[in-house]
Amino acid sequence: MMIDTTLLVHFFGKKGKAELTFDDFYRFMDNLQTEVLEIEFLTYSKGMTTISEEDFACILLRYTNVENISSYLDNVRQSIPDEKGITFDEFRSFFQFLNNLEDFAIAMQMYNFASRSIGQDEFGRAVYVATGLKLTRHLVHTIFKIFDVDHDDQLSYKEFIGIMKDRLHRGGRGYKTAERFTSFKSCMKKELAGR
Repeated sequence: MMIDTTLLVHFFGKKGKAELTFDDFYRFMDNLQTEVLEIEFLTYSKGMTTISEEDFACILLRYTNVENISSYLDNVRQSIPDEKGITFDEFRSFFQFLNNLEDFAIAMQMYNFASRSIGQDEFGRAVYVATGLKLTRHLVHTIFKIFDVDHDDQLSYKEFIGIMKDRLHRGGRGYKTAERFTSFKSCMKKELAGR
């Protein structure tokens, strides 16, 4: 007996025979991610059109293993005394960038191999080349003020990529890759057996 869930009906129709195209699934995932981001943004914006740079830092650092988050927040407070705020479009574009972090990490790794850090202009260009996204100057400036721990106006691989990769993998903590794959295979077998 197969139970028709809302998602099954949405993706495959009431009879379960409709085809799900990549474009339809991509659009669904993009809309879902946007809605989740809107909820998170609205939690901090309290009805305003922007969130503070400090709130943006809190959101970014929330699911990381950073030991002293308060020092990062102090850095933002001192470095950006005149808050301009982060708009939802900036917020969303940053998280779209994070979804493509691996491509950007390769570019950052090249700087790392050359024992170089990356400046704000280089960061913006590298994001655009790796992901096709243009981050605003203010957003890039804010990112630097959050993660530039040694205050040299440069980001090292360790200062940024290490922390952001940690954040992205927050949902997978506690499970080994092999265990996740085994669970995924088991789920797929059950699903396919029911068809």
